[in-house]
Amino acid sequence: MEQRLGDLIDAALRRYNFDESITRNRVEQAYNDVVGEFIVKLTRAVCYDTRFHTLKVTLASPALKNELTYKLSDLTSAINNSLGRVEVKKIVLL
Repeated sequence: MEQRLGDLIDAALRRYNFDESITRNRVEQAYNDVVGEFIVKLTRAVCYDTRFHTLKVTLASPALKNELTYKLSDLTSAINNSLGRVEVKKIVLL
């Protein structure tokens, strides 16, 4: 049975739960890339839950939270497009 090196690496990452950490980092970086530097400066924390496919974003500005509430669908799509796959199903603004 012949396996590709990439398949072996993926299996090793899953075995030691590194794949969740990598996914979490990629999603959080995609958020930063999509929203831009100005909004990143007003973001206190970004945390991605791989089990529930939920991105939790804590913002410093209530006004920004209100504005982004209207753009959640667009923001979710942009992050998933940046990742090249559907990973984020829900964004929660805190």
